[in-house]
Amino acid sequence: MQRIILAVLVASFGATGAAHAQRSHAVRPPARWVINGHSVAAFGTSVGTGDVGDIKTSTGLGGGVQVGYMITPRLTAYAGFELAKQSIDVTGLEGDFGLSQLEAGAHMSFPVRGSRVMPYVGAWVGRRSLTTTIDDFDTGQQADLSLSGLAVGASGGVQYFVSPKLALDGGFSVGVGKMGNIKVAGEKRNPPALDNTTTTRLQFGANWYP
Repeated sequence: MQRIILAVLVASFGATGAAHAQRSHAVRPPARWVINGHSVAAFGTSVGTGDVGDIKTSTGLGGGVQVGYMITPRLTAYAGFELAKQSIDVTGLEGDFGLSQLEAGAHMSFPVRGSRVMPYVGAWVGRRSLTTTIDDFDTGQQADLSLSGLAVGASGGVQYFVSPKLALDGGFSVGVGKMGNIKVAGEKRNPPALDNTTTTRLQFGANWYP
C-alpha cells in the first residue's frame, strides 16, 4: 500500500513539474537569438514645408526582417530593415515611391504568468528614405530622386507563442524626423526648410528562436 502511495506522489510531482516547465517555456524562450520576418502596412507620408508643392504618398504594403539578441529574458536588442511601396498622393501626378527604413532599437517584454501572450514596448533610431524615378520633360531622360534622413520612434506589440521556439508577432510603430538629404541623379541638392515627417507602420509576422 505504501509503495502505491509513493508511486502516485512521484507521478503527481513529475506531472506538475512538466506542466510548470511548459508554462515557463511558453513565454520564456531558451534561445538568445531571435529572427523576425513580417509584412507591413506603411501609412502615407508627407515631405515638405506644408505648401502645395509637398511630396505626399498614400498607404502602401511591404515587408521586413529583424535580427535580435536577448540581453535578458525581458530585454531584446535588434537591428532591422524594411521596404514598402507607396503611391504618390498628389493630384495630377502618378507614380510610386519606395519607403525604406534601416533601424536599431530595443524591446522590453512583459511575460504573463501561465499565458502564451507576451506584450512588449520598444524604442528605436534609424534612417528612412523615399526613392523614385522622375522624368525630365526637357531632355526626355529619367533621373533617380531620393529623400532621406534620421528618425527616432517608439513601438509596441504582442507576441503569441505557438511553441517554445515560434511566436506570432503583431506590432505598431511610429517614427518622426526630417528627410533633409535630397539627391537628384546622385547629386546632392540644397533642401528648403522642411517639416518633420511622421511614418506610421502596422507590422505582422513571426519570431523564430533558433
